[in-house]
Amino acid sequence: MSWRQIMRAIEADARRQQRTAASAEREAMRQHRELQRREQELAKYSELARAKYDFERFTNYLDLLVSVHKDCGMQWNWHAIAHEEPPPHPLRTDQNEATARAALERYKPGFFEKLFGGDKKQISALKQAIAQARQLDDAAYMTAVQHHQEAYVAWNMRKTQAQHIVARDVRAYPTVLQLAGALNELAAFQVHVTLTATEPDAIAFSCSITDDQMVPRDELKLSAAGKLSEKPIPAGRYWALYQDHVCSAAIRVAREAFAVLPVSRAIVNIGPVRLNTSTGHQETVNFLAVHFTRDTLHRLNLANIDPSDSMKNFHHRMKFKKTTGFEPVEPITLDENWIST
Repeated sequence: MSWRQIMRAIEADARRQQRTAASAEREAMRQHRELQRREQELAKYSELARAKYDFERFTNYLDLLVSVHKDCGMQWNWHAIAHEEPPPHPLRTDQNEATARAALERYKPGFFEKLFGGDKKQISALKQAIAQARQLDDAAYMTAVQHHQEAYVAWNMRKTQAQHIVARDVRAYPTVLQLAGALNELAAFQVHVTLTATEPDAIAFSCSITDDQMVPRDELKLSAAGKLSEKPIPAGRYWALYQDHVCSAAIRVAREAFAVLPVSRAIVNIGPVRLNTSTGHQETVNFLAVHFTRDTLHRLNLANIDPSDSMKNFHHRMKFKKTTGFEPVEPITLDENWIST
């Protein structure tokens, strides 16, 4: 091969390397641009997904506000609780010790174990395992006894309270409401419930809505393109939501009372906490007063009712205008004749 051919070969190889390097660089740039494009798409998708999530979460929140009445705690059968047998005392078992003894009985030392004394070490270890197993059985029994003592105290408390409730002892009503946690979930909606009066067959509550922003003034809107925006809720829709929320919370209070107590009537007075400019103190302004009866409430299909419309089934006081909302009303008390005014 002449030197000219060698030079041409060297130059051709250099050009190939340059082309390969340029090609690799272009591929890297292409890949870089592709990754940038994908990142932008993911960011856009993430933004759309977040917008959809926020909108669905807001919509769910509005649904929760007007469906407080759809949930309720367990129904308490005080007659059954009053006759409930005490928890049985635990029996001591030797399950662990028996397993360890069986292992000792199954042990058959081999020839070399006997020859070199390994059987004695193994037997000693198995006997020690029996002692440890006995300790485990003792500990398990002591734990069971402790649990039984706790269960017995709880049983005795339930039985005592049940006997008071069956006898319609109104002094027990506040205690069992608290023990049952009947009104705890309403606190999540910033509704503070106070028991104001009790009779053997009736009970009255005052409910304060402590957060006046529970029903939002603004709502989220999701466009067809997936864009999220925030706009003021029209007055009519806002007050409709507010009214349904107040009525829904009132129904929930009555349901919880009927689930725990053997009363046939429950009075619920409810409204927001506002500043009384004449006294300078925060006070509950009563927006709704309802006299619920167990039988009537039980007949309603609570899954399908409109909370505010359902007030027609009960004697109640409520002054409401679609564009301006509630006006204060007088609370209902236990000494009234249950005539709508």
